[in-house]
Amino acid sequence: MNYLTVAEIADKWKVSSRMVAYYCKSGRIEGAVKKGKTWLIPADAQKPLDKRYSRVIVKAKENQTTGDALAAEAVESAVYHTKDIFEHLGFTRETLRYYEDIGLIKPKRGQSNKYREFDLFDMSRLMAIDFFKKRGFSPVAIKGMLEAKPEEYTVKLQLQSDILQSQIDRLSEMQKRLKETQRFCQVFFENSGKLEVRELPLYYVAERFPSVASFGEYRDKVLRFLNVENEDILSSMVRALTFDETGYKGSEMYVVKPVGRTDYEKQYIYLEHGKCLYTTLLADNNDTSVPEKMFSLCHAWAEKNQAVFRGIAYIFVRMAMPNEIADKHVYEIWVPLK
Repeated sequence: MNYLTVAEIADKWKVSSRMVAYYCKSGRIEGAVKKGKTWLIPADAQKPLDKRYSRVIVKAKENQTTGDALAAEAVESAVYHTKDIFEHLGFTRETLRYYEDIGLIKPKRGQSNKYREFDLFDMSRLMAIDFFKKRGFSPVAIKGMLEAKPEEYTVKLQLQSDILQSQIDRLSEMQKRLKETQRFCQVFFENSGKLEVRELPLYYVAERFPSVASFGEYRDKVLRFLNVENEDILSSMVRALTFDETGYKGSEMYVVKPVGRTDYEKQYIYLEHGKCLYTTLLADNNDTSVPEKMFSLCHAWAEKNQAVFRGIAYIFVRMAMPNEIADKHVYEIWVPLK
């Protein structure tokens, strides 16, 4: 009898050598013998059927009912493993593990190797999960639908639609802020350090506290005035510096909000607005010389242009630039004029 090695059979059957060795060890190749550490396999041996899939062929018979029953039995006995799920449906091993952890799927385990085994029901469930995933439902939300009655689906679909609309609104607002930052960033690099007169928009002061580093007060003095889903802390705070001709005298932190149509009539404290000397400045976020730089720059301009300040300056953070060495901030400085 002519024998072939494991490698030769693997090449002939288009499978891995490891799989051929597994067939030999499990006695699934008739006539295979082991010589030392080497398996020898009859050249005319038939490749074992892959048990992961049913290969039952139903022949046409006069009794079609029997044929249908056999076909149904063949389908029901089909077994798939994790790599098959990824190949056929696109679900990764990690995703399947998560779905099993939360109870969304409950695949059986192989008796010998304990690998996950998926049947027709599991495949149908995974496609149902994919159906709702593509409509924005989270895995947890899908699991919550397992016990829902058909008449409850209209409400659940509407709820999901509302959730998606809320996300769209939030992302639209986020995109608006991003575009504003893009525009500012472009203008900044074109006109950095330029001094000009601008109109400061009207802001009201929602809260005030003595220092930018008073983090213990942020919960009560900052966060409670913000929509934390959309509004960042840096853009919502302003450092207010008081000064005279000799230099700056002190500083205070304000939490500010743009004034809307209904806000102006309320009893708020407002930033000094109207005509201001405006400039921008790039500096490390821990650079304590920013007030001195601002004072020197603006005072020289005032002397040259015979301008008089109101004795206060507002410093906004308009851009953050994280860096491994030192984070930088782009500051927007407004100095109200008399």
